[in-house]
Parts: sequence; structure tokens; C-alpha cells
Amino acid sequence: MLKGARLLMTGVTGQVGSSIAAILAPDNDIYGLARYSKPGSQDMVKALGVTPIVGDYSTGMLNGVPNDFDYVLHVAADVYPPDIETGLRQNAEGAGLLFTHLNKAKAWIYVSTTGVYWDHPDPWYKYKETDRLGGSTRITSRFAYGTSKFAGEAVSRTLSRIHGVKLTIPRLNWSYGNGGNGGLPAILMGMLAEGKPIPIHPEWEMVGGPIHEDDLAAHIDGFFDGATVGGTVTNWAGDDAVSVQQIIPWIAKEMGVDYNFVYSREATAYPRATDNSRRVALVGECKVKWQDGFRRILRSRFPTFTAAEIS
Repeated sequence: MLKGARLLMTGVTGQVGSSIAAILAPDNDIYGLARYSKPGSQDMVKALGVTPIVGDYSTGMLNGVPNDFDYVLHVAADVYPPDIETGLRQNAEGAGLLFTHLNKAKAWIYVSTTGVYWDHPDPWYKYKETDRLGGSTRITSRFAYGTSKFAGEAVSRTLSRIHGVKLTIPRLNWSYGNGGNGGLPAILMGMLAEGKPIPIHPEWEMVGGPIHEDDLAAHIDGFFDGATVGGTVTNWAGDDAVSVQQIIPWIAKEMGVDYNFVYSREATAYPRATDNSRRVALVGECKVKWQDGFRRILRSRFPTFTAAEIS
């Protein structure tokens, strides 16, 4: 686990960033860069043990942001850009402006997504970092997320070479935990608790590799250590691939509720199975199995639905 570092993070007001920050803050000096436009957002970040810094990397408004950090962890992203121009500005150009400003760090992490991969016809295919890229057509298909993050990878790799700053690009999969909204498992549990049907695609099994916030935080140190000029690229997913069609019956049984699926072509397919051998070589195997992690969410967020036998 990372210790004793002076770290600049983005995305600390979101689910992934807040989860990682809360775990790393006790042992590190963390600063959170964000616009903090929502009332109370600065207080929320301070409660995590993070020092807020107001700025906007997407427009280059970085006045007052120091350039003396050991490391930079760039988590923030526009996950639902309405068009490619917005996506490129937020997820690629913004990363470039931030990288140029924070070009004295020992190492950078630019968090990308498994949505950068070109679709394979087999939903259980395990994508490798060397597979064809181009941005997903099934994952957030109505938006420009995967394409813009692919562009952000290219920008970050280029600036890593220009400035001689080491870089790791982990392609994040299905993250979850207690931070923020809890991620997809908590959302699905909430829908089950309210008796809502779960939308699934009629022709595509919705497969992902759930990775718990404890493992996310534990991997940061190894990603910084394994960073290289030009970028070390790795998948960032849990060790076990599973589909929404498989986990819903499991969650419903744990909660003691009924479930039903509704078919919809608008349902967002989740972020793929992945070959994790490169990640294992960098940071080791994950410690939290998805079943155990999901039970933690049930206990903390849905205690009235938690079966007595859950331990």
C-alpha cells in the first residue's frame, strides 16, 4: 500500500476516486483537484482526509495548483460525454493540460477504461492489452466515452515521452465498494430492493470483472513502481469475470427478494472479461472475491435485506 507520498488526485468527488482516497489518506498527503461546484463537496473531501484544491483541468484553469507532487493519480473522467468534442475536451485535452502542468512528478497514473477495446463477438472473450482498440460500440454506445479515453491514453503517452515522466495506464473495469454510489452492485441492489426489473440486452451477455475498492487502493503503489516513460498499459479488473445475468439471481437470494429481467437494446453492456496476467505481474492477485465484496455492500447499505446467515 502506498505510504508517505505527496499525491495529487482528480476524481475525489466520484465513486472510484473517493474510495481510493479514503483508504490512502491516513498514510499519505493527498490533495484533491476538482471544480467543487456542488454544495458541500469540499467538506465531503476534507472528511476523507484530503486537502481540496479548486481548479478545472479541462479548461487549463490550474492557477494555484503546485507542481511539487511525488505522484499524480488522474481518476476523473466524463463518463457520459454527449458528443465526441466534449469527450475529447474532458478526457483527452484536459489530461494533456494537467500533465503539462504537473510535469515534475516521479510518476503518473492515467486511469482509462476497458471500453477502449474493439468489440469481440464473444462476450466472454478475455481482452488483452495488445488487442485491437477503437472504442466500444456496446459499452455506453450512445456516447463517446471509450473513444475519448483512447485519445486520452495517446495524449498521456506522448506527454510522458516529452517530459520524461513515468506513466501507467490501467484500463479500469467494473469498480465497486462503499465509496460514492457504491458502483453497479449497489445500484442493482437498490433496484432489487425497490422491486424494479433489471434491464439486460436481449442479444448480449453483460460481462465484467468486478474489482473492489480495497484492491484498487492496494494496486496504486505497484502501478507507480511499474510506470515507464511512454506508458505501462494494463487491464485493471477483478480476477473473476461474471455477468449481470449471473449475479442478479445470486444477489436476490442473498437479499431474500424476487427478481425479473426486462430486455432492452438500450441496456448498457458492462465492461468485458479481461486477461489479467499483466496486472497480476505488476501488483499481484486481487484479495477480495466479488461474492465477499458484494456481501459487504449488503451489510452496509441494505441491512434490512441482509439474511441472518450472511457473515
